Amino acid sequence: MNEKILMLLNNKEEYYPHKLEQQFPQILNKIMMMWDSPEFDSYLNKFMLDKREHARQGFPPDIASEIMRLSMLHSEQFGAASTGSWVEPSHIKLD
Repeated sequence: MNEKILMLLNNKEEYYPHKLEQQFPQILNKIMMMWDSPEFDSYLNKFMLDKREHARQGFPPDIASEIMRLSMLHSEQFGAASTGSWVEPSHIKLD
């Protein structure tokens, strides 16, 4: 478990993205690099809202859940970006 990631998650081990870290470490690293930046939601939207001509396979459900949980936690900490987030934190409970 990466201590820096855990610290960004306010030491909430239940939110730690174990499967994302194992299967898509480059994506997790980029998410953590952008954690407190205004581009965070745009980066996640790139994965969740496909605008390409060819259909994507998508993430396995457990990976998508971890990404969504990170997005919700980020929105809880920093608020959703003014450009809009695909997660509405006021309607979702993290517990």
